[in-house]
Amino acid sequence: MTDIFGEIVAALRNRESVVLATIVASSGSTPLPPGSMLIVKQAGKVVLGTVGGGAVEANVIRESLDFFGGNSSSVIRQFELSEADSEQGMICGGNIDVLIERVRPEDLPLFSQLIDLRNEGADCILLRGVDPTKTLVGRVVITGTTPDALQQKKLDRLLEACGVSEHSFIPLLQRAHRQESVERVQGPKGEIIIQPIVGSQPLIIFGGGHVGRSLSRLAALSGFSITVVDEREEYARSNRFPEAAKTISKSWSAAFEEVEITPSTSIVIVTNGHKSDAEVLRHAVMTRARYVGMIGSRKKVAATFSQLLKDGVPLSAMKRAHAPIGLDIGAVTAEEIAASILAELIRARRGFQDVSSPMSSQMISWFNHPEA
Repeated sequence: MTDIFGEIVAALRNRESVVLATIVASSGSTPLPPGSMLIVKQAGKVVLGTVGGGAVEANVIRESLDFFGGNSSSVIRQFELSEADSEQGMICGGNIDVLIERVRPEDLPLFSQLIDLRNEGADCILLRGVDPTKTLVGRVVITGTTPDALQQKKLDRLLEACGVSEHSFIPLLQRAHRQESVERVQGPKGEIIIQPIVGSQPLIIFGGGHVGRSLSRLAALSGFSITVVDEREEYARSNRFPEAAKTISKSWSAAFEEVEITPSTSIVIVTNGHKSDAEVLRHAVMTRARYVGMIGSRKKVAATFSQLLKDGVPLSAMKRAHAPIGLDIGAVTAEEIAASILAELIRARRGFQDVSSPMSSQMISWFNHPEA
């Protein structure tokens, strides 16, 4: 999949302007949803991404070429779709609105900020203001919908330029953020287009057995970037995990030297034995990963935690672990267990803190009074 924003930043660093086209609204049957993008580089010589293909995309590209030779900054065009407009012949009468905008080298700081936030795993929101003549009046990147995130002079100026009140803006901003959907807020002097940008979601699965394999498939479909680690070479083959970005066959400890763990990383421990689970957990809880979870019965988890505490792993670190892993859905099969783990991963990504605890208070009590 083309990294559109990464391509934009690379071009701007080379002092090259690009044209970005984004679907900002759709109705009826359409090939791609709002938020789909393409860019035109090198005055039309390179096109990356897509807004659906066919005649519509050809028209978008053709119109983009005019931006390289003129002074236009943006335009919103509506396209009607028919079966002839689709390369697959599956369209039946939908419409899309496409924002076409020129991005210049002086826009590098904003798009660099967006890339940095995304790569750090932070969700952010790209706002564009467009006046009644469809001219771009400004871009702003914000990092959430909290009052602190909205305290920006640039945002205030954008709202004022479009005549959009906070009262009408904030509910749509929150809905866009929650649903990861493009929204448009109309004002008397223009409109603001709200486009959520989802942060990078790395998931490292330690263990390439049945649960790890099922989880890799499900998590990839849910937007996670997968790395699978297993000491056993036959369980860490790339053809066993075609959806994974990377597979590693090394000792559990050595694998930690090969993976980059950021505050947006999730770690799932589903190895083939209690000792290897404990070895991975020892390393994992000392990282800055957002989520660390280990499979196992409550008895096994308690014994593992107790041993690691005796070995000197700090209690504050152990409290970060989710174990037994997964939401309680009565899972039995590998696929069901994977689904329960993925549900917990998604809750953690969405910021819920009330999920099956990192180490429960009952578990802490057991550590303090093991004879009870």
